[in-house]
Amino acid sequence: MTRLFEVLERELIMKRIWAFAGLTLLGWLSSGLAGAQEIQGDRVVVPARNSSRPRVVKVETHNGSVTVKAYNGNDVIVETKGREARGPQVREGMRKITLPPAGLEVEEDDNVVTVRLRSNSEGDIIVSVPTDTALNLTAHNGPITVEGVHGEIAVQSHNGRIHLFNVSGTVVANTHNEEVKVILDRVDPSKPLSFASWNGNVDVTLPADFKANVKLKCHNGDIWSDFEVKLSPGQTVTQKSNTSNGRFKVQTDATYSGTINGGGVEASFSTYNGNIYLRTPKGRK
Repeated sequence: MTRLFEVLERELIMKRIWAFAGLTLLGWLSSGLAGAQEIQGDRVVVPARNSSRPRVVKVETHNGSVTVKAYNGNDVIVETKGREARGPQVREGMRKITLPPAGLEVEEDDNVVTVRLRSNSEGDIIVSVPTDTALNLTAHNGPITVEGVHGEIAVQSHNGRIHLFNVSGTVVANTHNEEVKVILDRVDPSKPLSFASWNGNVDVTLPADFKANVKLKCHNGDIWSDFEVKLSPGQTVTQKSNTSNGRFKVQTDATYSGTINGGGVEASFSTYNGNIYLRTPKGRK
């Protein structure tokens, strides 16, 4: 009996050794291939509980991109993906283990889905939503991409481009560094539009029958348009004073007002360092 226990114990020890060796080898292989493979993270499905009105999806991340795509379904599907490894991958004979993003938080309350990724976690967020969905997206250090969504879309990135393709409804898009590029299939005539970048082009494609009262602001760049823009005379007055000592001062900013197709929805286009492009579908780049 004692000998039997000794044999079983040796076998158990050998199994543990091989299991540890297998895990070690797997870790080395996965870390070695991290630059060539996608590093998968979490996947959360938020079921539709109230389909009588459009959902609102809010996303915020600090170090990563946000991608939202419309699909033929009712659920909101949230996925995370790790970024490719950067910097040295081997040090003192050891390989760096690249981990998937951690700290995903998804909440749903009264038809509002809120998605957050922990501020010290690097990773990309991919969200699949029903076509009729309102979006409120924020990426502090990363790009934002939206495709095929119809609704109220508000996006903001501090360091990252904004690309909104084949969207419709109303858009407010703002980035500090990089371009804003938008293709709007349809516009809600009852709600204002705004497109702004501090350091980058603002490139917007709008329906050919787009009717708007526009404000155009471009400090270091040019304004190009397929539309016939009828500018109003003069610039916007920001300061005016007529004092008793005889001094008179009028100050204007770089904002020009005008109309497209006779006027309509309020729409503003602004960049400090970059060009503004207002395109019809025929002039799409």
